[in-house]
Amino acid sequence: MKQEKGFTLLELMVTLAIAAILFSVGVPGFRSVIMDSRLVRDSNQFVASINLARSSAVRFQRSATVCTSANFNAVLPSCSGSSDWSQGWVVWVDKDRDGAIDANEILSVQEPMDSMTTFSATNAALFSYDPRGFGSSPADELMMCDNRSGEIGRRIRVNAVGRTHVKQQGCS
Repeated sequence: MKQEKGFTLLELMVTLAIAAILFSVGVPGFRSVIMDSRLVRDSNQFVASINLARSSAVRFQRSATVCTSANFNAVLPSCSGSSDWSQGWVVWVDKDRDGAIDANEILSVQEPMDSMTTFSATNAALFSYDPRGFGSSPADELMMCDNRSGEIGRRIRVNAVGRTHVKQQGCS
């Protein structure tokens, strides 16, 4: 008698059914983990940009600014004046003290966030720092959320001195 090696059709179908059940339970939960991770990443990028502006103001002994920008990919991006930070932002130091962005003054450019993320301030379109590293813009709060219902987003507070504080907060 010859002994056959391999799986029967019934064994294969049972294995595929078990795999399908595991995927249907695991994938939605994993999607939530990925989206939470994106919110953390994006809020950390914003805080890093604020810290870059603050430390660069001290380093160059000139005012530094983080501002919203709708044309992040232009040769010379400009500040948009919008409080919608999800469109991207620019970090720059005013080395020649003319109040305008020049090519050699740009430190960092952040591209827009994905279409599922909202990131807006109560009022602020920019945060500026004086040569001592102190904030020269009013304090404001920014809220970052994605398109899930009832999820926990990130509230970023930039105080009058220019320091940041990130906190989890429910989105509405």
